[in-house]
Amino acid sequence: MKIRDMFWQWGHPEGRYNNNADNYGNFAESRMTPMEGCLYLGINKTFMVPVGVPVNRRQYNKSFKTLSAVGWECFGADAHPEKIEQIIEESKEFPNITAAVFDDFWGQSRKRLDKGEPVDDGKLWEIRKRLNENEVRHIDMWMVFYTQEFGLDAKADAEFQKYLEPFNGIIMWTWKECDVPLIPEKFEIFKKLTPNNRRMFGCYLYNFGEHKQATGEAVKWQLDFYREKLISGEAEGVVFHTNTMADLDYEAYDVALEWMEKHGDEEI
Repeated sequence: MKIRDMFWQWGHPEGRYNNNADNYGNFAESRMTPMEGCLYLGINKTFMVPVGVPVNRRQYNKSFKTLSAVGWECFGADAHPEKIEQIIEESKEFPNITAAVFDDFWGQSRKRLDKGEPVDDGKLWEIRKRLNENEVRHIDMWMVFYTQEFGLDAKADAEFQKYLEPFNGIIMWTWKECDVPLIPEKFEIFKKLTPNNRRMFGCYLYNFGEHKQATGEAVKWQLDFYREKLISGEAEGVVFHTNTMADLDYEAYDVALEWMEKHGDEEI
């Protein structure tokens, strides 16, 4: 397997963050679609995450025809399990749909717990069983987990671990670039929290957490670190975020492209 075959894209509807949408500091206008983003970045897998934008799912699935794997976001499916049924139904026609991902799972769960509302880990196991053992094909169940959400309180980590266990895999993301130096330490904690889960890393090519462009230096450092972990077998993939700034001549994207040109065809 080549390194590029272990990379995914975190895809959003084209133009989602144009003109400073959601106050993330991007005032430019991008037109790059998720499929174009994959082609540009040189990878053949994508998660599709509408982030609240109504989309024609069938049109996106048709555009992804040549990709080897597609995963759809199912935000809030722990509270509304019926959301996964759409993914299973679509997988009948589109054989490359192989994953469902719970975005911002900890954040949403924390809000519910703070309100005194239960988060049912038993329901999560039921959702996993349905995704993994449905009538079409095995669909992996992934979740997003941010480095600022763990490693602060060992007791809180231990209490939350039961909600991690039902997922086939966990994607570790670092929201603010200023926290990138903490990644090695956080990854050691992450491994302890996910002994039975598959693991991937998220890599932001725009610094959403600090509302500005990511630096090429931070992106290259992350990719070099993640490459080591892919080679060692401690993780199975990296997720690039995102197509929505890829055509804006931002430094971090250029660095990611250079890195992929150098390492993408290495065999693991």
